[in-house]
Amino acid sequence: MMFKITDNIPKEIKLYVTEIEFTNTTLNQKLWTEKINPLIKQIRDQDTLETIREDSNIIATKKLYKTLGKDPARFRPSSDSLWRRAVKGNDLYQVNTLVDLNNYLSLKYHLPFGSYDLKHIQEPIILSKGVENEEYAGIGKKMINLENLLLLSDTKGAFGSPTSDSTRAMISEQTTHAIVVAYLFDTDPKIIEEM
Repeated sequence: MMFKITDNIPKEIKLYVTEIEFTNTTLNQKLWTEKINPLIKQIRDQDTLETIREDSNIIATKKLYKTLGKDPARFRPSSDSLWRRAVKGNDLYQVNTLVDLNNYLSLKYHLPFGSYDLKHIQEPIILSKGVENEEYAGIGKKMINLENLLLLSDTKGAFGSPTSDSTRAMISEQTTHAIVVAYLFDTDPKIIEEM
């Protein structure tokens, strides 16, 4: 995959990208039993909203949102929203195996992750900042205001962000070729190595 980053993106923002070919499934019970459920239990036992606010990855992410001109309290990074959901005792949605894995990685590393169906994307993929009046239909949401938001785009327009992805490139059970993207915001090199 060919990726480009526009000049107006702060150097602290990077992508960690994995391209995969696979057979997706509705549910991988082993993933939930061995990974997701124990992690959610750990979060509910140990974390609070204060833990989230003080986390170095969440702080760095929100700082760079502000640098781009986006209010992280109104347009939360997906990792922040997901972690808050778990802390409050709300169940995670079970979607399909790759989306569930994506959410697990986000909860584990406290970073936004996005998974995108390559069947619906054209190269090059560009990391840029949203412009005035730019928007798309978010997954399970209404139209998302993309102005000043960090975006992944292709020749057809924006399809992903660390806040909410578009319906255009979303992962389905029929997806067989995808990229998994970690949005890194001045992330500790040890965490990147572990990922």
